[in-house]
Amino acid sequence: MPTPHRDYLTLLLDHYWFAPPVALWRAVELRVLAEEPFTRPILDVGCGDGLIAEALFADEPPIEFGFDPWWGQLRRAARTGRYASVQLALGEAMPYRRAGFATLFSNSVLEHIPDLMPVLKEAARVLQPGGRFIATVPSDAFHALLAGYRKAMARGDRAAAERYAAAVDRRLEHYRYPTPEAWAEMFAEAGMRLKRVRYYIPAAVAMVWERANRRYGIGAGSWPFYRWLASPRLRSLGYQRRLRGRIVRHLARRWRPLYEMDVPAGEKGAGLLLVAER
Repeated sequence: MPTPHRDYLTLLLDHYWFAPPVALWRAVELRVLAEEPFTRPILDVGCGDGLIAEALFADEPPIEFGFDPWWGQLRRAARTGRYASVQLALGEAMPYRRAGFATLFSNSVLEHIPDLMPVLKEAARVLQPGGRFIATVPSDAFHALLAGYRKAMARGDRAAAERYAAAVDRRLEHYRYPTPEAWAEMFAEAGMRLKRVRYYIPAAVAMVWERANRRYGIGAGSWPFYRWLASPRLRSLGYQRRLRGRIVRHLARRWRPLYEMDVPAGEKGAGLLLVAER
């Protein structure tokens, strides 16, 4: 089981000090994921650099498998020591036997896959009967909670709102934002049942995340000075260790209420937890 009361905000800020808004979003995702039971054996679908598994399962033996289509990411994942094995693979061709896993999980992966159905069908194939697929994705409310989108809509300019949303999607390489009902249909087609959904990233958190992207030099219209300060090319100057410490201490305190905030009942958040069962 993951550790539900770990301070994921400080942990992620220390890792992503050069891109703090990434840390805020990921930390909330980890807090939500940590409340779920993870029955072994476990497969990390799109493990990336392994940071998510490293944080979630820090107090446990390594999980069984992780895979990713990128060598650079996979090498970093292997160095975390949080996997018994990692493999280079694509989601539509998972190199694992049928019904080999009790739990699959993916953290902010499914929205980046252009053709998702083959991946969901492969997930169903490698899941044991009764096994669970736990995933986090941007929600169907993601666009509507963006400040730029909301401003354009408030002045009645839907075309500008859609252009803004499209620019964000291009930057983030997002392909879809299904509703929970649409996710249920996709999982059913793949051979799984969507058992539970949970919104996270409340509107207030999404607003701070978007504003912080601009402040810390991430995306169009941002202030690039911080990205310049955090550049690996300047590491030899020696100041980045102090900068990192200040950023972690300051934002771990300032963003604590946002990190701990849940989506109010009856409202939607910018993120969505999906729990499907085979």
